[in-house]
Amino acid sequence: MTNVLVTRLRSGDERAWEQVYDMLAPELRGYISRLGARDPDDVLGETMVNIVRDIHRFEGSDNELRPWAFRIAHNRVIDAVRRKRSRPEEASDESLLNSRADLAPLAEMPDPQAISRLLDQLTDDQKTVIWLRYIADFSLADTATITGRTTEAVAALTLRGLRTLRVALSA
Repeated sequence: MTNVLVTRLRSGDERAWEQVYDMLAPELRGYISRLGARDPDDVLGETMVNIVRDIHRFEGSDNELRPWAFRIAHNRVIDAVRRKRSRPEEASDESLLNSRADLAPLAEMPDPQAISRLLDQLTDDQKTVIWLRYIADFSLADTATITGRTTEAVAALTLRGLRTLRVALSA
């Protein structure tokens, strides 16, 4: 269990923080966008502030830093949705959710618009676990930790989501 990076972060090593930001920010922003955050950059900023603020309480290894960061991002999106619901006068802008900018993390994959259309056929929970498992490449256990679900619930959501995708692809 190596903690070289975590130790450097805790000591305030600016290069270590730059490395963590460069490593995590693009993936976190993509995940935040796919969860439907109205302002992904704002939620990413909140996530990074939480990581900096809480690094001294983080008890994991360097390898556990990424799932921990995704869990924080997941919670920040939930908080943002709750804030949005508590202010009903703010109309949601569906065009933001469906814009090409939200698909930027998929740009290197073939036909990102088709992938997005396929994912839109899933429930929000299914999208989340499929995104974490197959796009962000998290394990079943890490996905359960990030989403606050049991591994069995994540497995069931994954199975149902994959079935829906198979049906859609065969049509």
